[in-house]
Amino acid sequence: MRLILIHFYNLPKKTISKKIVFLSVQGAEKSKIIPHHRIENLIKTLGFNYIFVRPSYFMQNLTTALLPEIKEHQSITLPSGKGVFNWIDVKNIAEAIAFLIEDFDKYKNKAYEITGSENKNFYDIATLITNITGIKIQYKSINPIRFYFKKRKEGLEKPFALVMTMLHFLPRIEKAPNITTNFKDITGKQPTLLKDFIEREKTIFNG
Repeated sequence: MRLILIHFYNLPKKTISKKIVFLSVQGAEKSKIIPHHRIENLIKTLGFNYIFVRPSYFMQNLTTALLPEIKEHQSITLPSGKGVFNWIDVKNIAEAIAFLIEDFDKYKNKAYEITGSENKNFYDIATLITNITGIKIQYKSINPIRFYFKKRKEGLEKPFALVMTMLHFLPRIEKAPNITTNFKDITGKQPTLLKDFIEREKTIFNG
């Protein structure tokens, strides 16, 4: 990534604009163990005009990475305990980014946390899916080391298995995520509610 950014920056000015909208993650400025932290710092060091978009936890994780276990075993197994996550619809992130790109100079050289309006743990999520779809979903919290080796056994490469483990374990020991009004401030709309997302994607869980 470092070499790509340096090459990008060194292109002739007539060739390309020195502007970047970088999709990062919530808390990247504080967490030195995730790659997004280093990439943000590099973008600043290289002198780009930038907008950092720091979304919270994707609702779509329920319909992608976590879906096979939900459909096959009617369960969600993670090392998250009762840790709460802030939930954002990826469609909301895309909407916000469209506004940011359209009016880049207004928003440049700042970071924006794009969050939903709800902090919920996976016990809450299992209950919501159960109530809306009629499928009894059980959440199981396990040790992070056990989770890591579970992911490796399932075929995930070491870096991705580690990222998955840290992503789902850290909220267990950290304070509740910050909830911002940035999505509404940028787009003029309210973010998607979890119940509305699950209702919208109900056929995926039932399929």
